[in-house]
Amino acid sequence: MFHELIYSKMLDWYQSEDCKIKDVINYIIKQDKMRDAQIESIKLYLFFKIYCKNLPLSKLFSEGYFLRNLDIDSMPISKQFRDYLYENKGARQLYEISIINDNFKLLKKGIEDNYDTLDYKKIFDDFFHNVDYADYIYSLPMGAGKTYLMSAFMYLDLYFALNEPNNKAFAHNFIVLAPSGLKSSIIPSLKNIKNFDVSWIIPEPTATELKNMIKYEILDEVKTGNKSNKIKNPNVQKISQYQPYKDMFGVVFLTNAEKVILDKFEVKNQQMYMDFESSTDDELALGYKIANELRETISKIPNKAIFIDEVHHVAGEEIKLHQVVSNWSRNRNVCEVVGFSGTPYLDTKEKFKITDKITIENEDISNTIYYYPLIKGIDNF
Repeated sequence: MFHELIYSKMLDWYQSEDCKIKDVINYIIKQDKMRDAQIESIKLYLFFKIYCKNLPLSKLFSEGYFLRNLDIDSMPISKQFRDYLYENKGARQLYEISIINDNFKLLKKGIEDNYDTLDYKKIFDDFFHNVDYADYIYSLPMGAGKTYLMSAFMYLDLYFALNEPNNKAFAHNFIVLAPSGLKSSIIPSLKNIKNFDVSWIIPEPTATELKNMIKYEILDEVKTGNKSNKIKNPNVQKISQYQPYKDMFGVVFLTNAEKVILDKFEVKNQQMYMDFESSTDDELALGYKIANELRETISKIPNKAIFIDEVHHVAGEEIKLHQVVSNWSRNRNVCEVVGFSGTPYLDTKEKFKITDKITIENEDISNTIYYYPLIKGIDNF
């Protein structure tokens, strides 16, 4: 729905004199280790960090960051409407979208007829699910190297964070959410992240310095410590060892989405489980406390980026996940949420109400900022 417009604006920026990442990209191209889809994703990643200041998509569109500057003067519209578009970037952005996209002819007419009564901020907020943090999805097919791309994002964040430690756009720590509740889904992700050769994207000796700096923790424990008379959450303890949190830098925590989405863990015989078929009221109460404790502890991790592998697998729990991340973002220490998916399409079309009489439909995930189709991957890989 929006990714083509975003990509076009990125190319404009990349080709301009204001772009400061050309040396980084040229180095990556020269190494000839990253695929074209990965390189284009890296361009977009840094575009959003630098040009877009890591702002939420709703705010970026409302403020006209992706305007194509179409020739409004030559359009057959009223002078009043034309003046309004020049004064209101959100209105102009939405109108440009309606012109560029042939599927939005009804939207175009709706704007022309109701331009001075529409709430453009609300429209864009609805498009992007009313989240107030950076929430982006990269869609690449299987085999395109999503895990290595995730690794590249992490190391680039750390590289820029070392140079600009007070720039909140660059993450200092990372949460990686694997797609299912199986331990087998975490270990391959960790292996691929650890095996990534940093010199593919950053020159030596900095590459080795960053590689030696990063630390990994898997939050997959479901049992308490042996001989414990008191329930302790071992996943919380793994995070707590890095106190004081303000000094935490270069730590990657890997876990399953369920670990942070679930409202409770079942606790029986001093052990934590993820099924709730039979529990006493006290055990359920303790389970709620343990789940909340993990979420609360994660919220204290400073300057964190959250990466969700195969994000479409948690689509059924998306509302809960947004609620959790929104709570974390209140501490102002969530840099962004980045999802990776090979299928950025919805099972059921989303409907967005523009006016009482106009509703538009969308079949792809609206916060997809990069889409690399499978057919192109077959040709290139």
